[in-house]
Amino acid sequence: MSSLHLPVILVLAAAAFFLFRKGGTKLSHVLVCAGFGFYLADTAAAANVRSALGSALSAVSGIVG
Repeated sequence: MSSLHLPVILVLAAAAFFLFRKGGTKLSHVLVCAGFGFYLADTAAAANVRSALGSALSAVSGIVG
C-alpha cells in the first residue's frame, strides 16, 4: 500500500459517512462511494472486506431463500 492511499481512503470514508448521514443519495454521493471502493480494493483490507461481504450475502440468501 502506498503512503498516498491511506489519507485518500480516510478522506473518502469520512466523505461517504457524512454524505449518508446527511441523507438523500445524489450522484456526488455515488461517485464518492465508488472512489472509496476502488481505493479500498487496492489495500490489504480488500480480502477481509470481500470475505465479510461474501459471508453476509450467504447469510441473507440463507434467510431469504
